Amino acid sequence: MVTCKQEALRWVHLYAAGGAIFAAAPLPVSTAPLLATLETHMISVISDIYGAPFSGVTTAAAGGTFTVLGTGLKAAVGRAVRALPVIGPVIRAGTAAATIEAIGYGIVQHFERKFPNKPFSEKSSV
Repeated sequence: MVTCKQEALRWVHLYAAGGAIFAAAPLPVSTAPLLATLETHMISVISDIYGAPFSGVTTAAAGGTFTVLGTGLKAAVGRAVRALPVIGPVIRAGTAAATIEAIGYGIVQHFERKFPNKPFSEKSSV
């Protein structure tokens, strides 16, 4: 039997990998808004897994918060490592992945406090 926590953490790892790829890509624009969108979507997926979807207002508020916080962190790291052509993308990818993992883990812990060891049901999933 798979629990909601196991399924949610599986998705967190997938989103962290995707975020790392976005962050490492040599895009001409900042990846911070893309990563904030990814983080916000991850939260909606996790809430759907637990069968307790967030409202549109809550999701929008979370997305705005991630945009503000993530932009500062990711911009600081981006500027610091821009001069390192080989290792810079690796550091940016690691920072993005670690940030997404931390946010995802925090959201999973939030739902685990509300629904401890809830079995995962395909019907309530994404």
